[in-house]
Amino acid sequence: MEMFDLKKLATAPLSFTYPITASVSILTTVTGDSRQYASVAVIYGSMSLWSGTMTQMAPKITIPYDIVAGEITIKEGGSFTLTIPTTMQNGSVAANLTIMSTTQTVPFTAVVASWPVSS
Repeated sequence: MEMFDLKKLATAPLSFTYPITASVSILTTVTGDSRQYASVAVIYGSMSLWSGTMTQMAPKITIPYDIVAGEITIKEGGSFTLTIPTTMQNGSVAANLTIMSTTQTVPFTAVVASWPVSS
């Protein structure tokens, strides 16, 4: 019988998927012993179109170019911000994007991942 290492289980990566459309989503993976690292990826179907990593010392990343994903475009300059979890607040990744479709351009602001410090 295999024994579980509780420390490894406690620091296993957390994964969150936030759908934008039926075929476009934001995948967030949180790692680190204090959940202080977060990587985000824009996924179209099964393809990763862009990704970036945030840390406690560099908690904001900016999309450097337009991301064309099927019928939508996520505009250059959109950003993601990491908040480190504490005993007083959950950790989170917030997206601040501009999304353009064939008919309109809309601002998109959402918390795409959230987790407690003890996760």
